[in-house]
Amino acid sequence: MTFASFLLLGLVAGLVLYDWLALRGKNRRALIFEVAVFVVGAFFIAFPARATALAHLVGIGRGVDFLLYPIVIWLVRESLLTRRRRLSDEERLTELARVVAILEARAVPAPTEPPALEATGTPRVAPLPGARSDAAGGRGPSTGD
Repeated sequence: MTFASFLLLGLVAGLVLYDWLALRGKNRRALIFEVAVFVVGAFFIAFPARATALAHLVGIGRGVDFLLYPIVIWLVRESLLTRRRRLSDEERLTELARVVAILEARAVPAPTEPPALEATGTPRVAPLPGARSDAAGGRGPSTGD
């Protein structure tokens, strides 16, 4: 075996160990499937001539191609499924935010009586707190300091 084979086998072993520790109580079937795929991958890393022989058996020139074709197809599938799942989650989150907004909305109290009309026919509005009550509406020239 080559140095690269040892490095790749170490990487596979590290990934299996990491996922085993991180996922052991969550999704047992997915973890077992992942370990099985990694074991097959480790076998072909350790014995690349076997992958080439298997590839020739089914009419593919190289063992690497025999392994890469299904991997690429699987990754495209996973990418499409993940995108669809993300879009679905975004829609569900939007619906949830709408429900929370509706539940948290405060009712605006209705006025008890309509506002009184001035002689001009426009309703009289109470000034805002802290607003100046001069004729220019607070925008006139300042009166010196």
